[in-house]
Amino acid sequence: MAVNPPLIKTDVVIVGAGLVGLTAAIALSRLGKKVVLTDAKPAQSLAENWVDDVNHWDSRIYALTNQTVDWLRSLGIWAHMPASRINPISAMHLWSPTHSHATPSLCLDAGDAHLTEMGFIVESQALMDACWQMLKESEVTVITDAPAHALQYSGHVARLSLPQHEIEAALLIGADGGRSWVRTQCGVNVHKVDFAQTALVTNYRAERPHGDIARQWFGAHETLALLPMPRQQVSLVWALPHADAAQKQALSAEALAAEVEARSGKALGTLTPNGEILAFPLVQNTADSMALPHVLLLGDAAHQVHPMAGQGVNLGFQDVQALCQHIAQLPAVRPLGDANFLRHVMRTRQMDILKMHALTRGLDGLFARPQAAWTHAALLGLRAVENSAMLKRFLIRTATQN
Repeated sequence: MAVNPPLIKTDVVIVGAGLVGLTAAIALSRLGKKVVLTDAKPAQSLAENWVDDVNHWDSRIYALTNQTVDWLRSLGIWAHMPASRINPISAMHLWSPTHSHATPSLCLDAGDAHLTEMGFIVESQALMDACWQMLKESEVTVITDAPAHALQYSGHVARLSLPQHEIEAALLIGADGGRSWVRTQCGVNVHKVDFAQTALVTNYRAERPHGDIARQWFGAHETLALLPMPRQQVSLVWALPHADAAQKQALSAEALAAEVEARSGKALGTLTPNGEILAFPLVQNTADSMALPHVLLLGDAAHQVHPMAGQGVNLGFQDVQALCQHIAQLPAVRPLGDANFLRHVMRTRQMDILKMHALTRGLDGLFARPQAAWTHAALLGLRAVENSAMLKRFLIRTATQN
């Protein structure tokens, strides 16, 4: 005789234990909500002394804004981040397609906006580990290694079926990434923009000090970034047309490093490979709706953006912050899964999402155009910013608070 799995009743159930799901669980728990966090995969587990392993660095990194770091501090997460695995960004140097390697087209320095730094570079594994450590200090119920197989949202609750549990919640959050199972189950369509590019990601030890500067070179439908990391390392993010990326990915690690040195004008001298080479096809996925009755999509499940602006994870964290701010103001008699309430939360996020889409598509489209007039216009724009202290302050403040 079959035995029905036990039923868990909760305020919020979150599907997806990535960074957005983890921080949402912590933040909602701090608001006094009863939270269940689920994921199809096992919880992250790192080697006991991973912090001290200077020969192993995660190839996946994030550029966090000052506003994001302040929020992570408020949640107690930042206190679990090892200082030895964090690198500040003191400046950004940008090169346009036709500019000489000697001098950047645009230099943005934190000091121009009276800031000590413009943000921080962190490893994915370090930030994930800090979230898991903070989660252990919370009252969140965690169910991992449990792929969901059914979802119903009707009446007054959402009901999630796991292999050994049934969960009923006033609100179900889909934070399960760009290929969101929750989004598919809810029948939400996705508007997809294919950039016809692949991003190559890896780490290097640099011969010359990087000076905590994030460097970025723009080309025709191509962007190369070298981002500062601890111990005189840099993280490469090189977005290229698929065919070019495949050709470079087929090279040895040393040969690829030589190509990066050449493309960057040897700005950091010789680059020594220090990590695996990862490749990601670049797409922009935008869900037709973030909100349904009792269901809300957050992070990449709702909006996946081009990495050029380095804002994908910050955008997801802003989703969580907006939700928590509105829940904190929600009258006790109004349920968390109220459709009008969730649509209101969604509307407050639309402008930030649209601005980020416009920025990433606009930059790529501008420099991808072969016409000399477009390249000239781009150069004039960069020069105007370089020559205007007011514009620099505006750009830096915008970048560090989003």
